[in-house]
Amino acid sequence: MSDVLDIAVPHYVDYVLDDLWAWRREGLETALLTLVGVDGSSPRPLGSQIAVASDGRAIGAITGGCAEQALVRDALAAMARGRNHVELYGEGSRFRDIVLPCGSGIHVCFDVTLPDDTLRQLVVARRERREAVYACEGSEGRFLRPYQPQPRLLLAGQGAIVPVLAGMARLSEFAVTVVSPDETTRERTAADLILPLRPGMDWEAALVDEATAVVSLFHDHDYEPDILAAALRSQAFYIGALGSRRTHTRRIETLRAQGWPETQTARIHGPVGLDIGAKTPPEIALSIMGDVVRAWRVGAVS
Repeated sequence: MSDVLDIAVPHYVDYVLDDLWAWRREGLETALLTLVGVDGSSPRPLGSQIAVASDGRAIGAITGGCAEQALVRDALAAMARGRNHVELYGEGSRFRDIVLPCGSGIHVCFDVTLPDDTLRQLVVARRERREAVYACEGSEGRFLRPYQPQPRLLLAGQGAIVPVLAGMARLSEFAVTVVSPDETTRERTAADLILPLRPGMDWEAALVDEATAVVSLFHDHDYEPDILAAALRSQAFYIGALGSRRTHTRRIETLRAQGWPETQTARIHGPVGLDIGAKTPPEIALSIMGDVVRAWRVGAVS
């Protein structure tokens, strides 16, 4: 394993456990690398991870790309030894040829003995949208790495913005559900789940939880009442709807007439998205995704 020479910089993803589990299912040995300490500053947060397979494949990121190849090589060596350890890279490290541009030192935990049952529990929790915690021995004791449920974008609408926004959300590692009455929109959209919009659809039961953002992208606003009502009844962390300020005023008036209090209708972002002067479908999608990510990250650290 340690004789592998051509190690590519791993492809970036934030969540690496599905790949780790897939490699285990192939019969490969694996290592899970976790950033457990930083002396100074770091481009990546504590808990960042890389998954490595014994055939040299790797995915994830712990630095800005300056040490990933060395980390993969050291993971292969750790697999050969069969022992977990914590290693320091950068400032104060024993590796003179690995210098981090930020001038910091990073402590990385190499876990090559993670039990299959523990890994399976973490993967299943993610799929079932439950929180879970991974524990490893860091340089200052036990390090706990929490995994939140995967954020999800429930996108209801039709037209050119839908497939672009769905693509941006998937690149941001959001699960994406698209509901549309328009066959062309559904055909042009790549998502984890694509459903036709049907009367009487049970939105709450299957699609909306506290890790879900709900965005309505209808120019025909007659579709909105059921969608927005379901979103307001849910714990969705973000609710947004397309339309001008005048349209949004009418939307809120309609909801108020249906008995929704201002404390609830204030949850709806309208016009949806950050104000970046967006005009084209990609620009509008960018403004929406930026606002959704902002809401998710602010909520995640609050």
